[in-house]
This record gives sequence, structure tokens and C-alpha cells, in this order.
Amino acid sequence: MPVFLFDLDNTLYDADRYCFPWMHIHINSFLMRELDLEPEAADRLRRHYWRRYGTTLAGLMRHHPVDPRAFLEAIHPPVLSADVPENPRLRLWLSRLPGPVYVFTNSSASHAWRVLERLQVADLVEEVFDMESADFQGKPHHHAYRQVLGRLRIPAWRCVFFDDTLANLRTARWLGMQTVHIEKKRRRARSAHQQVHALLGWEHGAASPKTCR
Repeated sequence: MPVFLFDLDNTLYDADRYCFPWMHIHINSFLMRELDLEPEAADRLRRHYWRRYGTTLAGLMRHHPVDPRAFLEAIHPPVLSADVPENPRLRLWLSRLPGPVYVFTNSSASHAWRVLERLQVADLVEEVFDMESADFQGKPHHHAYRQVLGRLRIPAWRCVFFDDTLANLRTARWLGMQTVHIEKKRRRARSAHQQVHALLGWEHGAASPKTCR
């Protein structure tokens, strides 16, 4: 039986519309407060760490004495997920998958569960693997994936991994997972085994269930 492993933001819902613009503000505010930076400098540092390390937190932990739990709590307040709409098509599709569903995210578990509740699919998800469960390293680092596989107690080839970020898919594929790229712009992704234009209802023109078999 396959195990279906999903990224959260921009995979199960449109985070660019409902989450990221406000989360970036929360990250910049944290950097301004904790590192005594001006707004422009905080924004540059956020972008730099994200591009170099995959997450802002990875850069902060490498170069600054910050509390990772405090950072994740500060940038994922409950209001962040308040406007995420329910997705009946996604619920129907997930319920028909021939295996258990898990979420693997670089955010916090509390935020992920709030988003899943808003989508009306939380009861279909077995468990959320977040930054803390990956020792705060997160995707695309190999350690994060090995932590998830260890928790699942399965070989990589049994996982079907869905993500919108090519770097995350490259690591998953290197480890032996089957991969599906969730792409809004219809660009060909060589880092994934399959490609889907968005996912079931969170954008116009989303794929049918047959696309991700």
C-alpha cells in the first residue's frame, strides 16, 4: 500500500493568496524585533536565508542565537489561516486515495492543523510532520526526510510525495520516493516523476483525480 505524503503551503491550498503575504510580514517583524533591523534589511535577510538555506529559520539557527519554537509561533498566529476556504473536491479526492495521508511541512504542526481544519480535510490526515519533528532543519535537507521515513517505518519507495518546490522534490526523488510536482505555471519539472497543474479546486483549471494516480 502506498503512503501519500503532502506538502502543505501551495500544495493543498493556495498559500500565495491566503497565507504567504501576511506570513512574510510576521517574519520581517520577528527579524526587526530580535535582530534590531530596519524593515528593508529584515526583508533582505529573510529572502537571503530562504534562498540559501531553504527556510529563514535554517539561516537564523546557523547565524543567530534564536529560539526556533518562538520563531515558528510568532510567524504562524491563528489569524494566518482564517481566510483559507474549504475544498470539497480536495476532500473527496483525498478520501479516495488507496493509502494513508500525511502532511510534511516546513511550518508548525499547529498552523498545519488549522489550515487542514479550514480545508475540511483534517480528519483524513493521519499525522503532520513539521519543522520540530525534523529537528528544525526542514525540507529540502535529507535529515528531515529521513526523520519522516523513520517515523513512518517504511522504505522511501512506498511514499508518493507531493510538493510545489523543486528542491524539495529533488531530495525526495534522490531518496527513492515517487514524486509529484504541484505547479501553477505549467512548467515542465525534471525533478519529479509526475506533474499536476495545481491540486483539485484551489485554482481554476486544477487537475482531475486521474492525473495523480
